[in-house]
Amino acid sequence: MTIKGKLRGVGLATMFTAAAAFCVAQAGSGATHIKVEYQSPIPNQNFPELVYWFVTPQTLAPAQYQKDIQHIAHDTKFTFPFLTARKGVSFLNNPAAHAAVAGIVKDAHENGLRIGVTLLGGGSGAAKTSVAADEQTVIANGEAILDAQGNGTVEANAVLRSVKATHTVLLAYVFRKTGPGEYDPATLMNVTAKVKSISPQPGRLVVTLKLGPGYAGYTAFVLATNWYPVMDMFSPAFKSWLRNTIDQYRDVPLDGTALDEFGYVRIPMNPTTPWRGHLAGRAFGERFRAVTGMELTRTLFDTRYAPEGHPEVRIRAIDQYLAFLRSGPLDEEHDFYNYSRQVFGDKNFAGIHDTFHNHLTNDEAWATGIDWWTIPRQYGMSDEDLSLPLRMGLLVSHRGNMMYDQFYGWDIHRFAVKAMKDARFDARIHYHGYNDTGRWGVNLASQAFLSQLNPVEQKIRLLNRFNPAAPELPLLVAFGMPRLLNWYPDQSARNVFDINGSLHIEKKVLAIWNAGYRCAVVPSDLINNGSLKLNAHDRPVLNGHTFRAIVYLYPEYAKQSTLHFLGEYTRRGGALMLEGNATRDFNGVPIRSEFAKIAARARVRGFSMDKLPELDVQKSPLDGIGGELEDGSIILTDLNSLERSQPKTFTVEVNGHSFRGAYVGVFALKAANDGTIEKLACGECRPLRRDGREILSLSTPADLVLKRNSKGQYNAVLQGLPGSNAITLLR
Repeated sequence: MTIKGKLRGVGLATMFTAAAAFCVAQAGSGATHIKVEYQSPIPNQNFPELVYWFVTPQTLAPAQYQKDIQHIAHDTKFTFPFLTARKGVSFLNNPAAHAAVAGIVKDAHENGLRIGVTLLGGGSGAAKTSVAADEQTVIANGEAILDAQGNGTVEANAVLRSVKATHTVLLAYVFRKTGPGEYDPATLMNVTAKVKSISPQPGRLVVTLKLGPGYAGYTAFVLATNWYPVMDMFSPAFKSWLRNTIDQYRDVPLDGTALDEFGYVRIPMNPTTPWRGHLAGRAFGERFRAVTGMELTRTLFDTRYAPEGHPEVRIRAIDQYLAFLRSGPLDEEHDFYNYSRQVFGDKNFAGIHDTFHNHLTNDEAWATGIDWWTIPRQYGMSDEDLSLPLRMGLLVSHRGNMMYDQFYGWDIHRFAVKAMKDARFDARIHYHGYNDTGRWGVNLASQAFLSQLNPVEQKIRLLNRFNPAAPELPLLVAFGMPRLLNWYPDQSARNVFDINGSLHIEKKVLAIWNAGYRCAVVPSDLINNGSLKLNAHDRPVLNGHTFRAIVYLYPEYAKQSTLHFLGEYTRRGGALMLEGNATRDFNGVPIRSEFAKIAARARVRGFSMDKLPELDVQKSPLDGIGGELEDGSIILTDLNSLERSQPKTFTVEVNGHSFRGAYVGVFALKAANDGTIEKLACGECRPLRRDGREILSLSTPADLVLKRNSKGQYNAVLQGLPGSNAITLLR
């Protein structure tokens, strides 16, 4: 058994004493006393090493999961597996799965592992119901111009991705159009009772109208309500169902609970015809009226047409509906988070990501509400290699100075490349997945994977023990969520998912990042909920993270709280680059005059890469090799040095002092004003020079973590057996 395995097993005290000893390293005049702890290898600390572990029918057998636990604990670098059901296994109402999870948790705890369970994933489609009052609906719409006899046929389609409608009902209106998306309100009539024939199919409705010559040239508009046997998220039954998933495991001492890609039942991800539906339901409508004071049915009509001369009606309807839709998953995420802590304790780890298809302009809004920044988590979480500026926005939007990106694929080397590059910015991989048989990617339990990734993660452990501050991100990029979701009145901006596809926000922020300007991307939601504030020095602050400047993209239809923030920021002299105009607010109220004052005070008007320096932000001097942290420390990483066993030499400035040395894999350093080392992490550390003078050396290159405590005393963790190496540290 390896030392790692013994340290995680039973009888740790005895093994620890044998494997690690303490000594004091000193040398000659001016040397510093260091308390050294030897470890081989150096264990993880501060941040969990996450992996998805598939629970299949085979995993339910004690012999199999016990074998897997031994392998995870002793042969991998994973410390926190999250269980997820696969191949027909369900964790709910399943005694066999419950027994297996209980056994896994018990055995894992005995081997030093923590265990979480993904109780629900892939949307709320698992919440089946046959109770009509609780059913989810999808409302489709269609229209046609009636002929000279007032006759016409209208078709309305809106299907979901993996569940079929049970029945369909409709409302039919007629009116005279006065322009694109406008009608004469004096002509609007409900003609549902006059429909001559209905041809319903699941998710599709064809209706025939014969209204007579008096309706010649009128537009017939149909709202078709399709009922699905899944639960309306706003139904009280849904919350009970969600809590019941937790209650089924309250007797098991879980370390974490997860909702993965949680949200509504899914619309088509590659629709053959543009998606033009609306999610709804009885409970949905009742809550919508209570929250907004608006009737849902009329609001849905208003999202498609406005009375002539009153565009504010349509603007308000679209904005209010989508904001309410987004509140559903977010409210349930908060309830799941709070109830999990009530059951499993306040240290329960909250997981996982709710990024679904990981882009702002696809079906994400209809699945998760794009609530990535506001769901309750200790750490920002994403999946499938979301771009770094967006992930940095997730990091600063949550409490922990780390973020996790769930990643999978068939190319093992991509994991290694990603792990090292991300580590420069306090980003880690949530590995997906242990015992994968190829459906999602490589089997992480395989020797082929572990032989490449274990050395990488062992080096990243040094950074975990370094316990880095958050990345230094001088630039905050905020975008207007209402404008992203509301394309009106620009029909050319309306994409296949019925949101604004013309803004190219992701392309713009990636260009900023790739040019070397470190930034975090957040939506206007964080202004509206009070998370983003101005400090006493008129700088924007989010969760304690301070920014030098803001790039604000697309303020059209902004809430008044957003306009107030931008107004205050610019009045106080804040550095702002402002892209886009704003003619009306969230409720369609004209704001040209108010916005003109904000725009006049913006330091840069219009998005321009060339004008970013006018915001008093500079490119990172470590671009391509490392990253700066908020406390003035730095992180460098280099995969090539690890794979080829060739130390990477460097010269870097930290707190006004020049440091030169060499490392393998990772290097991190924080220094005081006088150049004194505050803390250091270094893979296979070589001699380190400060301002031309050698200040640190080992008798043999080895992994090292060195920290100075509040009393000025040094403690080190050094890879190797007791007494096998010595450190010299000069003041």
